[in-house]
Amino acid sequence: MAQLQRSSKVKVGYQNIEIIYEKASFAKPSDAFGEFDHRKNCISIQEDLSKVDHACTLLHEILHAIVYYTSLTQLGQPLDNENKEEVVVNNITNGLMGVFKDNPKILKELEQHIHNVR
Repeated sequence: MAQLQRSSKVKVGYQNIEIIYEKASFAKPSDAFGEFDHRKNCISIQEDLSKVDHACTLLHEILHAIVYYTSLTQLGQPLDNENKEEVVVNNITNGLMGVFKDNPKILKELEQHIHNVR
């Protein structure tokens, strides 16, 4: 079986965010497969996740970075507390993962349209 390709960074807005793969070291390993740390400008993802858990976790943490760098988590904004942010990010992640998994041609179509812009 071919080795799963892993990204080492992702660009979100003006930031290049490092992606780190590590053994479970979170306070509650069963609660968090990944974490976005804006102070360190990195996303940590647990090693040895299933393929679908890896994809879901990576997307989830990228969405956390997006809402942070677009200031949606600032005081007075829609996601200004951790609970609101987590609920919204989790629901959007799960919704998108369902769409991508149930409609495999959609990702390919999006990629073609994004990279073949005229």
